[in-house]
Amino acid sequence: MRAGKMTPGLRNQLIAIRPVMRIGELSERSGASARSIRYYESVGLLTSHRRTNGYREFDADALDRIARIKMLLRVGLDIADIVTVLPCVDEPSLPHCARARQRFDEQIERIERQQELLAGAKSLLVELRTHGTAVAALPPGDSIRAVSANVTVGVR
Repeated sequence: MRAGKMTPGLRNQLIAIRPVMRIGELSERSGASARSIRYYESVGLLTSHRRTNGYREFDADALDRIARIKMLLRVGLDIADIVTVLPCVDEPSLPHCARARQRFDEQIERIERQQELLAGAKSLLVELRTHGTAVAALPPGDSIRAVSANVTVGVR
């Protein structure tokens, strides 16, 4: 092996035991883009240490933190909410966690409303599939008219 070159196996072993990683490695291992990682750091969701050469170094905890951030994004919270609630995901007994629980309840209600809208959209599509172009001929008050009045999913 030449100086400066490393076999892929050796590199992976070093990555596994090294306690810190640069942003590219964190991006690769977490699935988050380097741009997202920089953004998470700028809003206080992640911390890094700067080397003398200016490179950011993240510890292994950053992987878990990014996984939590991605989970909260998947359930529909925005970054501002995540800044507030993430400490409570890590430590539920913090004093301000009542606000986090309230935000979770609000998001649950929002998801339930979306589920109702999607159920209405599904009913409308079933009616359209069954009746096809004869929808306009249906009498007022028919189920499809009632359903379509409340469906706004995917309207452009």
